[in-house]
Amino acid sequence: MEKTPTELLIKTLPKSAKVVLGTVSGMLATVLVHPLDVIKNRLQLQEKKLCTMQMARLIVRCEGFKALYVGLTAGLMRQATSTTTRLTTYHILNEYYKGLNTHDKVTIGIYAGLAGALVGNPSEVALVRMMADGPSPCSVRRCPRRYRGVLHAFYRIVREDGFFTLWRGGSLTMYRSMLVSTAQIGTYAEVNEFLRQNQVLQNYYTTHVVTSMASSLVTTILSLPIDVVKTRYQVRSDTMTQRDILNEIVLRKGIRYLWKGVTPYFMRMFIYTTGHLMFFEFFAEKFFRKEDKKV
Repeated sequence: MEKTPTELLIKTLPKSAKVVLGTVSGMLATVLVHPLDVIKNRLQLQEKKLCTMQMARLIVRCEGFKALYVGLTAGLMRQATSTTTRLTTYHILNEYYKGLNTHDKVTIGIYAGLAGALVGNPSEVALVRMMADGPSPCSVRRCPRRYRGVLHAFYRIVREDGFFTLWRGGSLTMYRSMLVSTAQIGTYAEVNEFLRQNQVLQNYYTTHVVTSMASSLVTTILSLPIDVVKTRYQVRSDTMTQRDILNEIVLRKGIRYLWKGVTPYFMRMFIYTTGHLMFFEFFAEKFFRKEDKKV
């Protein structure tokens, strides 16, 4: 399958444009998938056995529809910091090491993901705590939310728990990023190449949807256990360690609990991957396509 005009256009874009468009596209895609992030987070912290739809209905019934977007400012901040750093690092390395194969691209993707995770971890901590902030499902006592926005969350976290709490669970964030980069980039590239070479699917967008689904599934299976431990660790302020949390999950709840929230996590990753590219291509066509002018 030959490359589409839009793919060829994207290859000619300057690195700075790719970073800006990638960040903006990521922020717009975040708005689409944020409710799934909230549901996933609440499922990972909830002791009761609830499915995705049950948790969604519970949140809306007890806290209102707006609760599905709690922590959105932190999610956007995470994109603005983590994605910008990740894309900048990736394009710098990709430019420095020319002629890379799929394995090499996965490797620099890992390094870029680690850099993005390190810079974006404060927003990650704020995001997790803001999404978890609120009453227990249908609690009689209606407590006000602790955080009014991402900047207020930063302020309270630093004041109450210390500055370095903003990097709490940073190693888990980086491990997850490494797995996501490896699984997502590697699977997407291999499946996409297979479909193109064998002409299994003729339509470019259908191919993208199928490859996004495959890469999201593999990424979900590999990275969700780390995400579960990370969420339960970053939301706490006590001395419980990451190993303690992992042992508690495995011994008290069973190993299957490590994949709790698998449905919203997979849906979030699939919609985000698909939406990010769609937004990116739209902006590339809108702002960088030079129409032929008739003389």
